[in-house]
Order: sequence, then structure tokens, then C-alpha cells
Amino acid sequence: MKLTNIFLAGFLMLPGSFWAQEAAAPEAKFLPPGLAPGDQIDVRMFDFPDLGSGALHLHVSGDGTLHLPYAGTIKVSGMTGPELEHAVEDALVSRGMVKQANVSVDVVSAVNMLVQVLGEVKTPRALPLYAPAPISYVMGQVGGITGLASHQLTIVHHSDQPPTTLDYDPDSPSLATLNTMIQPGDIVNVSKLGVYFVSGEVNRPGIFPLGGALSIGQASSNTGGIGVVNNITLLQALSQAGGITQIARRSKMHILRTVNGKREEIVVDQLKLSNGEIADPIIHAGDIIYVPSSYIRLQTNNLFSTAISSIYAANELKTY
Repeated sequence: MKLTNIFLAGFLMLPGSFWAQEAAAPEAKFLPPGLAPGDQIDVRMFDFPDLGSGALHLHVSGDGTLHLPYAGTIKVSGMTGPELEHAVEDALVSRGMVKQANVSVDVVSAVNMLVQVLGEVKTPRALPLYAPAPISYVMGQVGGITGLASHQLTIVHHSDQPPTTLDYDPDSPSLATLNTMIQPGDIVNVSKLGVYFVSGEVNRPGIFPLGGALSIGQASSNTGGIGVVNNITLLQALSQAGGITQIARRSKMHILRTVNGKREEIVVDQLKLSNGEIADPIIHAGDIIYVPSSYIRLQTNNLFSTAISSIYAANELKTY
């Protein structure tokens, strides 16, 4: 017991810096979009024949600099390709090498100048982007969205700017959305459509995608956008579930929906709905459609089944 007390006392007497070191989380280091150590660059300097007609294949050094003949060492971290091109030209002029420099720069690979395109796009990938480009260009490079994509697109910026959410509808795009600029280092994510649930007196209860290319209650293997359904109504949802059974209580169908953390219940009369007396409600992501059974229909069905069984049994007895 004494040994335990001594151990605990020594443990509690550790310096505060020890506890602070354990609790401290590493700070995220912001890297500006642009050239970074390890990136590969091709530079052509047309005013110097001794360098040959080909490009100088260079790598950015660990300290973020690039050493070029005649132009010397240039700090290139955070630069874009055009900015580096101007920097090399300015260095050649300032050193008195030429009066007007003729230089071209091609960025071969730059880890920090990519755009990650994720989610429900046809070819998710890291897309090289060496200068700002509109979202229409970025989405075109990945083949556009799939048939199971929602129309909500999120841009996580490579900066302190909060994420941007866009309503991206390829069928009726707005000019403002198409011209939204994507910066090198950004992440673009296209969210997936939600699902809804159908249970009770339907022929095929289950979980169904809230739109997309659909076929017989399931998502089709062709989700490229052909036959896309943007909104699902209650009648369409029941159709996807194979329709209601003979004993369904058509006058009281339930849609259970969660709004701001609270469960709401919407009761729909399918008879009035089918007759066009009430509007066909839009189904939301996470909705639960429940079709209860009708006691009267159940009993009637049982009586009918019993009567059929009795007639069949009587006919069987006559054959003997």
C-alpha cells in the first residue's frame, strides 16, 4: 500500500509541461496553393542557345527555391506557373542578361496544385489545376455527376474561407453556379441522394434511393443520368414498392418525417390522392412511408379465403 502511495504521489508531481505536451494537438499548417518542395517544372529559356532547344526539367528544392542558369536562385513557394514565368523573366532582366526575356514555364506535377473531386461524379480523381478555373470546367473533367447524385455540391477551400455550398443542377444550371471559381488546392464534393423507407402493406417493402436512374424498386446499374428522377412523390414511392396490398388501409397512410430533430407524422388519404383531390406530397430523404392494414379488409379477405377453401373441400368430397 505504501509503495502505491509513493507511486501516485510521484506521478502527480510531474511538471505541468509534461501534461500540456500530452494534451496539445498538432497545429494544422496552412500551405498556400501554389508550388511546393518536390514539384516538377519544365522551363524553356529561348534567349540562351547554349541551353539547347529542349526544356530544363527542374525540381523545387526542400527550401522552396528553384535554381536556374543565368537567372540564379528564385523563391518559388506558393507561386503559380505564370507567376514563376514572370519571376524568371524579371530575374534575367535585373541581372542584365537580356533586355527583354523570353521564357515559358510548364508545371509538370504539383502536389499542392490539385483539386480533389469526390463523391457522386463519374470519375472521382485528383485533377491538376495550376490556375483558378470555373466549376463547369472542373465538373467537365470528371465526366459530370452520376444519376445518384444530389444537386448539392460543397467546395472545401484551401484557405481560411468557410466551405461553399452550391445548388448544382446540370439540367438547368445557373450562370452564377457555372462561373464559381475553383482554386488550386480546393476539394469539391458531390453528395449522394438520400433514401426513403417503405413498410407495411406494400408488395415490396424496403429502402429506396431518393431519385436517380431507378428500375423495379432498386437503383439501376446505369447511374449515368439516363432516366433520372429528381423528386419522388408518394404515389411514385408506392409504385417503386410494387403498390399496396389488398388489405391495405388506403384512407390512412403515414409519412414519418424528422424535422429539426423532432418526428412529425403526415397522414395521407390515398383514395383522395388517386382521385386528384389532394396534392401528391414530395418524399424527403429519411422519410418512412408506412401503410397500415385495414381490419375490415383483413376480415373480409379471411372470410373470402375460408369460403373458397370450403367450396374446394366440398368438391373434393363429391369426387369420392
